[in-house]
Amino acid sequence: MENCRKQKILIADDSELNREILSAMLEDEYNIMEAENGIQAVAALSEHRTDIAMLLLDITMPEMDGFAVLDYMNKYHWIEEIPVIVISAEDNPASIKRAYDLGVTDYMGRPFDTTVVRRRIANTLLLYAKQRRLLHIVADQIYEKEKSNQLMVSILSHIVEFRNGESGFHVIHINLITRLLLKRLVQKTDTYMLSNADIALISLASAFHDIGKISIPDEVLNKPGRLTAKEFEIMKRHSMVGADMLHELPVQERNEPLIRVAYEICRWHHERYDGGGYPDGLQGDDIPISAQVVSLADVYDALTSERCYKKAYSHEQAMDMILNGQCGAFNPLLLECLKEIGSTLQEELKINSGTSYGTQEFQDMANQLQAPELVSSERVLRMLEYERQRVQFLTDAAKDIIFFYSESPPLLNLNEPGVLKLGLDKNMTDPMQNPLLLANIPPDSLNRLKDKLGAASPAEPIVQMELEIRIEGELRWNRLICRTLWGAETDERYMGIAGTLIDVHDEYRHITSLKEEIYHYEVENNRLNIIGHERNGHRAVTGKEAWLLMRLLDTVFDAVRLVDASTNYEIHVDRTGTMRKVPYNCYAVWSRDSRCDNCISAKCLSQKSRFEKFEFLGNEIYFVIAYYVEVDGQPCSMEMITRMTEDTLFDGRGKEEVVQAIFEYNKKVYIDSLTGVNNRRYYEEQLRELSGVDAVLFADVDKFKNVNDLYGHQTGDMVLRLIADAICSSVRKSDSVVRYGGDEFIVIFRNIPFHIFKERAMDIQRRIKALSIEEYPDICFSASIGGIYGPGNTAELLQTADEQMYRAKREGCGICLARGEMQ
Repeated sequence: MENCRKQKILIADDSELNREILSAMLEDEYNIMEAENGIQAVAALSEHRTDIAMLLLDITMPEMDGFAVLDYMNKYHWIEEIPVIVISAEDNPASIKRAYDLGVTDYMGRPFDTTVVRRRIANTLLLYAKQRRLLHIVADQIYEKEKSNQLMVSILSHIVEFRNGESGFHVIHINLITRLLLKRLVQKTDTYMLSNADIALISLASAFHDIGKISIPDEVLNKPGRLTAKEFEIMKRHSMVGADMLHELPVQERNEPLIRVAYEICRWHHERYDGGGYPDGLQGDDIPISAQVVSLADVYDALTSERCYKKAYSHEQAMDMILNGQCGAFNPLLLECLKEIGSTLQEELKINSGTSYGTQEFQDMANQLQAPELVSSERVLRMLEYERQRVQFLTDAAKDIIFFYSESPPLLNLNEPGVLKLGLDKNMTDPMQNPLLLANIPPDSLNRLKDKLGAASPAEPIVQMELEIRIEGELRWNRLICRTLWGAETDERYMGIAGTLIDVHDEYRHITSLKEEIYHYEVENNRLNIIGHERNGHRAVTGKEAWLLMRLLDTVFDAVRLVDASTNYEIHVDRTGTMRKVPYNCYAVWSRDSRCDNCISAKCLSQKSRFEKFEFLGNEIYFVIAYYVEVDGQPCSMEMITRMTEDTLFDGRGKEEVVQAIFEYNKKVYIDSLTGVNNRRYYEEQLRELSGVDAVLFADVDKFKNVNDLYGHQTGDMVLRLIADAICSSVRKSDSVVRYGGDEFIVIFRNIPFHIFKERAMDIQRRIKALSIEEYPDICFSASIGGIYGPGNTAELLQTADEQMYRAKREGCGICLARGEMQ
């Protein structure tokens, strides 16, 4: 069972030794396939493409090299589905560039480092998994949106055509013919520059082409014979009436792309290419392409469909009439397109003379919308709001078992997975009296569900809960997410419920199993409540307990990790409780190249307490909790990380406003308001306990009290600002400058050679001596500087640097530096 859940990696390398090394590194976490050359790799990809999660590819191989494999993957678009990491001793920049140009995700040279290989593979697979998840979400949303659009088009067809007794498929046919014509048109010419989005928009807007017919009297609209000249003039009004209806919409709605295109179609779909149409006598490309296409589609469907005044013509007869000009003049390009899509068009029209929704269902909906007891605007708004709530929720919710319940009359509708998993009919009347349904829901679950639904309201319509449901004969835990649907805010009872059931049984069992494992550990080791028990505000646990604790927290948070903030490294704990440092810095997860300005793990370590903060990664915002814990006696910070959603975080405020507020807060807490460098609090909370520091400088401004006494505190503040700027100009961005006291500054260095440290100290002294104030030329700037080159702990090094500073002040030499033991 465990192997079934492993992802499969294909290793393509002609060296058996290299394949063996990589397999040994990865076989505990992945299923491994091997290929000796490019031909075998392509064969494996072709046969097992849907099972392979990643390809590790060597470049230099016999028969077919790695580049040829990449060419093959690009040709068949496999590169879009399967990430490729090149593993090669080839370090030629041209080869590396070529590999990246062919779509590889990463490039790793030999020899292999186990940790690096595992981490880069895991990161790549995680990235592709998230990408696939996003693609599925987008695809589902597009599918649901398209389905709801098609539903509304079909309803509209019955509303518009209800009065003249037509089949109701005319609007659907126009939509289809328009789409096929436009797709063929963009293949033939780039004259009209239509995108896929434009084609979809015009096709959808075509449904409105005859809405003006709603104003035509029945005796004209449904006349079985030929119209008189006067009657034809009345019929011609429908194009202007429809356009006017759209033009009279509120300005904001009128400017929507769909309405603008629908207006063009309504007004001009009876124009002809030679100017012989109506209402405006436009000709050529003065007629919008949207109206030109719908005009041709309208004529074709009118000819091939039965009407009250004529029988249907065949496709061949209709084409002869159109091409011979019997129906007016059309764009020659569009006529060519119509000829070229002829066979496809006939097949599609056969399929689309029915829809996935029953004709009677649409007719019933149309009848409801035509009900005379409802004012027009009210009935439209009521039905649209009802459909909007239902479709929107089903679009947003996770898809597993999906259901829709109507309160009056009581009717339950299930999707196909629901029918199969629950063993129920797709549609059930009076479901709460159905013995098969009640047998699938234990009484306790049913009672809790009724209580939750009873507490819902128009203001709080969402219900979420976990309950047991019998799925395919087995009681399994499911997460219910549903929305109660309301006709009005004043209603006392909901109209219906739309919802989904998500199987969380394995997750539930995992958490239960984990809690049982923790309980048995506590009993066997005589440890009481390792998860909940605290001593002196923090936990002291063994390595094994830390592993158990982190596994449990992983079920709640997006990420949980141990951090040694004194060295800025993550700590990995395995199942046995063994601890080891991970060979990358803890701040790398935030895409930083130096420690975080507000490192709450450092604070956590220095104060042995709990701290919280927000952290940013690209456009994402994360909430981080750091908790002090001692693991086998080693002080650590346990970081628990959760990605914040905008609804949770911003509460109606703009994202930029919240980000700016967090930035200003951090600035206020840790930045000295006078000089702009870090303050004493930053040192105490972030820097004091750092280990592995290379060097510390301590600078004290000489005779600063005299400046304040003779020139005033405002001038003294100016002196401090200038000195702080001079120090910052002399050090690197990664070095930490702190205003330690009134006229005292410290600089903390990491990863710096002694000779560079010495140069920085001398440069600081030179820059300070070169300072001057134009208004007070007699003020001489100087500072006594002490320094120690470690490495060591910040607090210990600072004490030595302080002693060196006082030595420099006593001896009047300006600067004293020590290296290792005092010299």
